[in-house]
Amino acid sequence: MSDAAETLPRAADLRASRARLFWRQYRRNPAAVAGLVMVVLFVATALFAGLIAPFDPSRTNVGPAFSPPSLAHLMGTDDIGRDVFSAVVYGTRVAIMVGVFTALISTLIGTVVGAIAGYAGGWIDHLLMRVVELFLSIPRLFLALVIVALFGVSLVNIIAVIGLLSWPPVARIIRAEFLKLRHERFVDAARVMGAGHADIVFSEILPNAFHLILITASLQVPAAIIVEAGLSFMGLGDPNPRSLGLILSDAYPLLRRAWWTAVFPGMALSLIALSFNLTGDGLNDALNPRLRE
Repeated sequence: MSDAAETLPRAADLRASRARLFWRQYRRNPAAVAGLVMVVLFVATALFAGLIAPFDPSRTNVGPAFSPPSLAHLMGTDDIGRDVFSAVVYGTRVAIMVGVFTALISTLIGTVVGAIAGYAGGWIDHLLMRVVELFLSIPRLFLALVIVALFGVSLVNIIAVIGLLSWPPVARIIRAEFLKLRHERFVDAARVMGAGHADIVFSEILPNAFHLILITASLQVPAAIIVEAGLSFMGLGDPNPRSLGLILSDAYPLLRRAWWTAVFPGMALSLIALSFNLTGDGLNDALNPRLRE
């Protein structure tokens, strides 16, 4: 009983020590800390959009058309009197949803394919890598444009399409890591002790590749957001609510008369993508064992 009681504090101390080490490594990159702060702010905006936005983003005539930024409308209004700030807040929610769920889909598929290819090797590896190369040879935005046009414009379809088209780079990265780790001494020791393939993959290799999976997933988020914005800018975005790309598409003809209708959504889109990229760089600095001092 006493041994079990001692084990729990030791495990808690070990987790706390790892968290402190991670934060000490992460905060050495000021840009990554700034990126993490922005990510937290954008995620909070997405979660509490209904409380932050003063108006319904689709409601017209909430103010005079083409009203410039003011205390009543922080980012002005567009040509039919919609509040730009409210549209940007809800557009941020769409961007975060697309980025996070697409990253989950692409990282899951890429990790499974890359792990199988890297661990199995041989003809299985060769076959899976040819499939990866086939997907990589097709422009992602063009293929997404065709698929969304065929199956309909909805946020669920857009997330599914981008996620199903974004896994090949993840698969190549995870495959390379598995190819390296499967020949490490701790894996050989597990084989000698009679561990099966599933035990080796899930208990030995995957935990040691987790940092790479996390970093890769964080970098998939901004890539997915940019692809979705491109689709929406071309008119293939879900209008309920409008994404930042669709807001920019609507604002493009108004740019000379009402610059704020495009500048503020464009800044929000750029900052969201930048914040996740900076956070991904920070995760790489903090979790990559090759970069630790």
